[in-house]
Amino acid sequence: MDSLTTRPMPILIVVFAAIFLALCSLLSCGQRPRSASLTATWSQSIKTDAFQETTGVALSNSTLFVSDSKQATIYRLSVDGSAKSQWPKRPDVMGRPTHIHFGRDGRLYVPDHLEDRIWVYGEDGSLVLTLGEHGTGNGQFDSPAGVAVAEDGSIYVADFNNHRIQQFDHSGGFVRAWGKKGHHRPGSLNYPTDLAIGPDGNVYVADAYNHRIGVFTPTGKHLRTWGGKGHDAGEFDVAVGIAVDRQGRVYVADQFNHRVQVFTAEGRWLGMWGRAGNKPGEFDRPNDIAIGADGRVYVADFGNARVQVFMIGKGTEQ
Repeated sequence: MDSLTTRPMPILIVVFAAIFLALCSLLSCGQRPRSASLTATWSQSIKTDAFQETTGVALSNSTLFVSDSKQATIYRLSVDGSAKSQWPKRPDVMGRPTHIHFGRDGRLYVPDHLEDRIWVYGEDGSLVLTLGEHGTGNGQFDSPAGVAVAEDGSIYVADFNNHRIQQFDHSGGFVRAWGKKGHHRPGSLNYPTDLAIGPDGNVYVADAYNHRIGVFTPTGKHLRTWGGKGHDAGEFDVAVGIAVDRQGRVYVADQFNHRVQVFTAEGRWLGMWGRAGNKPGEFDRPNDIAIGADGRVYVADFGNARVQVFMIGKGTEQ
């Protein structure tokens, strides 16, 4: 009887092991991808004596906007770093500008982490719209951190301490809000810091302290999530900044891993670059990302008080 009950065990172990290995092969079991299909080449560093804390970066044709949270101001430069000027006309209204965004409407959107506002400026630097006030109600903010504008003019805000995303129409009218604090439930958020609109119209959210990326429809329906805390490819240590290029590739500023990672819109890992340091191509807590019309990637290198520029190329897939 004993021999009959114990003999099948090795066979069962082999079967379960085979199933496990097959699933691991299918799901990758959290292992690092074998090779990158995307590479980045350092192009230049934009650094001036004025920069102290480069928290945000945005682009408009040949103009570069850089937010400096320590100085509570925005700098306007040419894309090569020359012709620097403070901007806008009333920097005194700002408390702590963070992840900035230049919309297709020709306006610069500035989340103010300290003043609980979104400042919106015209191309001449004049203040044209203000959104929000401190609070937890609809249209109110508690330390807004990121903003993005969709093709239809809808304004989306990462409401950091309220653990949610808020949507407004182009004139600033409240439309809807979604998300609440959580770690495991699909669509939950834990201090979202930035967001971007993909060419598919979906909203890509840097869910910073869940160390992951969440993807939502324009009306807030959760579609998918990827990431998790760690140091391997596809993992994050505070996913703080995000941008999506015209091809739908998702770029993430992986803050305390001191690197940038890139994914497909579905979350498949494509490549990464950077490590801790102050040399070209190295980072000290990268915080924000913007992508130029020519495909160049601009990274706000917070701790090094500079913006680094990279050219993207193809790697080798296996």
